[in-house]
Amino acid sequence: MAVSPLPAPGQMVASASPLLQKAEKKNTGADSGARSLKEVLQEFKKHYAIDILFFNSMVEGVEIPAKDIRMEEDPEKSLRTLLQNSGLTYKKSKNGGYVIVARKKREDAVPGQRSEKSINRFPESREINLERQVLPVTELLRQKVTDRTVAGRVADEKGELLPGVSILLKGTQQGTTTDGEGRFSLNVPDENAVLVFSFVGYVSQEVAVGNRSLVEVSLEVDEKSLEEIVVVGYGTQKKVNLTGAVDVITSEQITNRQLSNVTQILQGLSPALNFSAGDQGLGPGASLGVNIRGIGSLNGGSPLIIIDGFPGTIDYLNPNDIESISILKDAAASAIYGARAPYGVILITTKGGRKNEMFSVTYSGNVSFNTPDRLPAMLDSYTYARVVNEMGDNGGGRTYDNSAIDRIVAYQNQDWDYLAQFMPPGVTHFEVIPRPENPNRWGNSLYGNANYDWYDEFYGHSFNQNHNISLTGGSEKSSYFISGGYVGQNGVVNYGTDYFKRFNLTAKISTQITKWWELNYETRFSRQVREHFTGTGISGDYSNFFSSVFSMNPTYNKYFGFGEYSMDSRIPMLRNSGNDKYLNNENWQILRTKVGLLKGWNISGDFAFKSFGLESSSASLTLYEPLIDGSLLARGETIPSQIEKIQGNDSYWSANIFTSYDFAFSGKHNFNILAGSQLESDKSNRLNSTRTNLMVDNVISLRTANGEITSSETLGQWATLGYFGRFSYNFNEKYLLEANARYDGTSRFQMGKRWGFFPSFSAGWNIDREEFWKRVEPYISTLKIRGSWGRLGNQQVTPYLDLPLIPLQTGRLDWIFSHGQTRPIGYTTSPNMVSRNLTWETATTLNLGLNASFFGRKMILDFDWFDRTTTNMIGPAEPVPGVLGTTVPQSNNATLQTRGWEATVGWSQVFPSKDMSFLLKVNIQDARSKVLSYLNPSGIVTDWYTGKNVGEIWGFTVNKLYQSQEELDAYLEKTDLSSIHRSWNVGDVKYEDINGDGKVDRGANSLDDHGDLKIIGNNTPRFQFGLNGGFNLKKLDFSFLVRGTAKRHFAVRENASQTMFWGVTQLYATALTEQHLDYFRDRPGDRTSGLYTGDANINTDAYWPRPYMNAALNAKNRQTSTRYLLNAAYLRLQNVQFGYSFPIKISQKFKLQKTRIYLSGENLLTLTKLLKGIDPLALETNGRIGMIYGSDKMYSLGLNVTF
Repeated sequence: MAVSPLPAPGQMVASASPLLQKAEKKNTGADSGARSLKEVLQEFKKHYAIDILFFNSMVEGVEIPAKDIRMEEDPEKSLRTLLQNSGLTYKKSKNGGYVIVARKKREDAVPGQRSEKSINRFPESREINLERQVLPVTELLRQKVTDRTVAGRVADEKGELLPGVSILLKGTQQGTTTDGEGRFSLNVPDENAVLVFSFVGYVSQEVAVGNRSLVEVSLEVDEKSLEEIVVVGYGTQKKVNLTGAVDVITSEQITNRQLSNVTQILQGLSPALNFSAGDQGLGPGASLGVNIRGIGSLNGGSPLIIIDGFPGTIDYLNPNDIESISILKDAAASAIYGARAPYGVILITTKGGRKNEMFSVTYSGNVSFNTPDRLPAMLDSYTYARVVNEMGDNGGGRTYDNSAIDRIVAYQNQDWDYLAQFMPPGVTHFEVIPRPENPNRWGNSLYGNANYDWYDEFYGHSFNQNHNISLTGGSEKSSYFISGGYVGQNGVVNYGTDYFKRFNLTAKISTQITKWWELNYETRFSRQVREHFTGTGISGDYSNFFSSVFSMNPTYNKYFGFGEYSMDSRIPMLRNSGNDKYLNNENWQILRTKVGLLKGWNISGDFAFKSFGLESSSASLTLYEPLIDGSLLARGETIPSQIEKIQGNDSYWSANIFTSYDFAFSGKHNFNILAGSQLESDKSNRLNSTRTNLMVDNVISLRTANGEITSSETLGQWATLGYFGRFSYNFNEKYLLEANARYDGTSRFQMGKRWGFFPSFSAGWNIDREEFWKRVEPYISTLKIRGSWGRLGNQQVTPYLDLPLIPLQTGRLDWIFSHGQTRPIGYTTSPNMVSRNLTWETATTLNLGLNASFFGRKMILDFDWFDRTTTNMIGPAEPVPGVLGTTVPQSNNATLQTRGWEATVGWSQVFPSKDMSFLLKVNIQDARSKVLSYLNPSGIVTDWYTGKNVGEIWGFTVNKLYQSQEELDAYLEKTDLSSIHRSWNVGDVKYEDINGDGKVDRGANSLDDHGDLKIIGNNTPRFQFGLNGGFNLKKLDFSFLVRGTAKRHFAVRENASQTMFWGVTQLYATALTEQHLDYFRDRPGDRTSGLYTGDANINTDAYWPRPYMNAALNAKNRQTSTRYLLNAAYLRLQNVQFGYSFPIKISQKFKLQKTRIYLSGENLLTLTKLLKGIDPLALETNGRIGMIYGSDKMYSLGLNVTF
């Protein structure tokens, strides 16, 4: 009886039909030594209690020698032996049964399809023995006549099964994926169905189902996918054909990280990228400054960020939406972008859908736990009081008298009865006493006797989250990608508001309208919300709070006597003084089209519009201090309350049209020609309004304030027009040539100075393509040398410098008003002198590079040497009178040269038999910049001057501290130190008279007369490196990333705000920790003064000089010198991640394609000689070292799921 179709293995039931038990045994004869295969299969079935299915016609007449019939413990082993000489084999079904099939037989699946190969391991005969039919007849009758199931497996060319292959019913979104054993099952409508098999790295195949129910497919490796494709300006190139200097960062390197934005994630991934923290440090959502290959101009210079073809802001992107990042480092790679890209390009391509891709939904997310990194330990209050008193004995006077010491000791001993005598009745906290001169007001810090480690008090932890979801798919002609993301990051400060949120929504749609016309649409929306405490009453803003923490004493009281937060604790300032809130919305609309006129000839056009809106509000509220009698006192520094609102809009649009033509002659001469034009325009405005006297604190707006109001507005506009072209040639991918050119005009300069021409040329030689290379190819697999030269312009200068403008001010005039009068609003300031002749800064870059791989491409080596010279830099014009009354005009008269090198070495290897692979890669770079010309007639060494190395540190030479009065007197007798200070003591630093003129001074602070100053170091980061690696072992994966700087000096300024490093400046400016206790002491200590009692206190072989409780006395020991030149080198374990991918079998039980969980950590370890509390990435912000929000340690748990 013929039954069609044969059910897929996954649809076979666990028990056989009763008819199978009645089959007759076929007697093959005792002398033959062989038995019927059908009979043996029946016995196997009974013996092992399993289903064994077969076509009747397939096994009819097949005889099996007795030696091949064995009843092993493992049924599969028995089947292999049984069928080894029969021309048959078996397949295991999902329910544990077996299907007997014919061995491999290849046939074309769909005539005319390129590279189509399918393996049909099932016979064409439709004759099935009903006794072997595994489904009940009633079940067969219930199946639709027009709907049947196709099952099979997918393998690669070597027969290795491929899990996760996408199988799509052509012309529909119906599909499935292969399981962990490469198997699939899919319902199809009829015999005309065509299945599309696709898998990353393999050639897609279309297979006609026909009348088959069981199909096996072999996918061929896509040789093109093995050729790494690099995104470059206005196109892509094979990496083998690149002649410019380009680094590529893949999506795998930046996803699943718990950092909030892209610039933080990129640290350590490319040798070309350098990062620095901004004025607000590394708080929630902080963006990092980034440059490529060091400083580009004395006026600053950052790379151009291109996102999907248009300039954008990198940190508004969702990192999970990024497909790849190309870093264009030299002029040859970035010249196509002209005036916007003199200092390199970061080219970002976001993810999109793929044609013939089954619909899928992917979720990725993590929750993280953040804690501060490398916090110091504050001294306990009693130790602090004794140390500070000793400093006061050295100079400046004692801070704590004996009664204060007694209260401090009593507080530490919890002797509340003793402290109660100083307090009003009914108090619950004994941390501060009332002011003697005003018994109704609690004392300030001088009357405190508490014992707090304020680092522990203020810094805690935070919980954060990151969630992303994407939908992707595609048909034969169209594809789509939709994603949404959310990041929520909270600060680790225990009090007040401090958070960052970002929402992203992205959609891409691509469709092939005709064979020659493609249309694409993309939209991106990003909203960033940043809110933090204002910090009113802490001498400034958000960032000043962190410097304030490092200036607090452990004796400061957290609570007043009746349990209210004290003002000295700063907590009311954080909780009640108001917040700054920033809301930024960025919206992109992009339309693209490409028309293919002839083979290899395309015309492309795109248009983008960006709307950027910002809203910010800053509330400064009046704070009230609770008095002892229960009344409230308004703090004068917070009067009047104030609200400031800022609203702004940027409208940017850009259009590109370009054409490219690829053609070849004789199969070896390959050409590409590209030409096009770009036009862009930007308009912006900012409206700022401020009003005083808020009437209510819970509804903060301009309407709820009734005081003085001031407003101002700022307008901006610029535009560029450019024409660009590229010519590329290679001979058999062996000899490579490329030329780029851009002709740019900008509105930022005056007429006659607006246009510039910027060319570049590059060449390369793939030596491994030569015939003579075959001998060394097993050892050196590939070798390419390349070189490039190019010139680019910089238009990033302040606009309108060429126009005579009168500055109009709309704020209050804080001077020239009489007693009793209000300050007038609105005035003008003197106009600046016009810089009429300003034009392009020009950066000329020479690059020599080498790319090589070894031992079958397991090892790679990339090396580049570069020289970038920026000429016509904008600097000061000719000298002007000492009293000018306005800013100095500028002109193009300075030159800067940056030279350096970078290298990447890596090893990667795959062990298929062990299902294991690993990767290890290290990158390192070094660059130095030198001023070749600068207008500095006096040669002042603290300014730029010709021959100066960027980052130079000038300072005095200090070898020791004065050890005795005799030594000090002898040195003062022959050396004049009065230019630094007139009073010197034992334990002070000994500045050396290196020029032997009998005095230590700065001379004229010039190159010709710099006194005893000399170059003692350089604060430019040198030998910056990154090390990343990892392995995959079956379902486990591990990765790590280390980054650091091998050499960097840093000189701490001697101003009073540097208490984090020096520990103390004067009263109310101390930050003493255990790190500051190695200070000079030459007197015994006692109960009230000194770190230790008795002679144990003496410490003359100290690191820190004699400290004073006086700013001027301390300043004399803190001039920039060799002794206190810091080693700012560091190594940081940036990221570690462990992951586990669940077997596809398990995932598919829950209707999932892929499932992975992981544990990850950021900033887990930092090795540096810097003091705790000083982050090497945020060395100095706002003129202070370390007194800023540093890097947090982060621990996260994440999940990746694909539906």
